Amino acid sequence: MTGPSFGTYSGLSTLLDMPPDRANRLLGVATTAKIGRHPIHPMLIPFPIALLVSVFLSDLVFWSTRNAFWAEASFWLLGFGVLMSAAAALAGFADFLGNPVVRSFGAAWHHMVGNVIAVVLALANFGLRLSAGAVEGTLPWGLAISTLVVLLLVYTGWKGGTLVYEHRVGVHPEEGEDTSSRAGRA
Repeated sequence: MTGPSFGTYSGLSTLLDMPPDRANRLLGVATTAKIGRHPIHPMLIPFPIALLVSVFLSDLVFWSTRNAFWAEASFWLLGFGVLMSAAAALAGFADFLGNPVVRSFGAAWHHMVGNVIAVVLALANFGLRLSAGAVEGTLPWGLAISTLVVLLLVYTGWKGGTLVYEHRVGVHPEEGEDTSSRAGRA
């Protein structure tokens, strides 16, 4: 009788029989910004993602209907999206700068640089709409920028998932374990 299957592993015996280097990679990498033992960055990121994707969707509805309500909605969603992005970025920067193991992963650099670009684009989009007006700033450049932001968020979200599910960033390290030797995988 075999144990339950967890992806490529089959029960606890497979974990115990695993080579030490593979088992070591299952340990977590601590984050710097946390409340208690819970990392802050993953608590905040759903907000800017939802807000910035909503900007894109309301831009599409405005493009289709030309109803000014949707351009105004995009403007406000964008403003709150930029504010929440700043909060998530602060926690993300603390994690990135506070643990050299996190910086050793190529996925962390891609995640960070891509998100910085996305936030700068969102801020520029907000500035465009602020100066030109919500309706006038939406088409064509507001929609184009919000499309780029969403595409970047898909990529950086993938890289963030890589950090958690492959490198176990933000997952509790075993008590007393040193995660500094885990550096180097991209």
